[in-house]
Amino acid sequence: MKTFLLLLALLFSLPSFADVKHKMYELYQQGKYLSACNTGLQSFSQYQEDEAYLSLYAFACLKADQIDRLAAPIMRLNQSEEARTNAAYFAVIVMQKKLLMQGLYDNKPIKNLQFPTSEHILSKLFDLYLKNPQPGQLIKEYQDPLNIRLTYKLYTTENNGRKSISIDEYYDKILTIHHTY
Repeated sequence: MKTFLLLLALLFSLPSFADVKHKMYELYQQGKYLSACNTGLQSFSQYQEDEAYLSLYAFACLKADQIDRLAAPIMRLNQSEEARTNAAYFAVIVMQKKLLMQGLYDNKPIKNLQFPTSEHILSKLFDLYLKNPQPGQLIKEYQDPLNIRLTYKLYTTENNGRKSISIDEYYDKILTIHHTY
């Protein structure tokens, strides 16, 4: 009887597992990255060995500016070449965030470092900061090297006692996106 109840519970739970993965994928496809990230976090323990799930979860969190949630997937994405590539990409962005925080909060110089770069906004601002840290400026202002209509502001913020960095993206001097990491 116990075995039957266990099998019955397992049978009913399997479709819900598939629904979680499908729901997260649908949310991601719809551009609802924060919802996909939160859905992934809720079911993370059930899928921590599924590299496709972990990658989707991590990319959703990355697009939702939830950089701190990348640590767990980074550690588990190691079985396939694609997973290791994704883990390295996420790790570079996490490291760039941490180094920017050191530079902005602790006035620690972060010159002459060479990291892989990406199109992610945090990676772009890291590169711009390395070239011109603008010491003494509370708000660092940068122009996109590929598009003169794009500018950025990099500065420190504190939310609920938690130190963060913020990046504002401007197009023709109009604020288009605000990021907090």
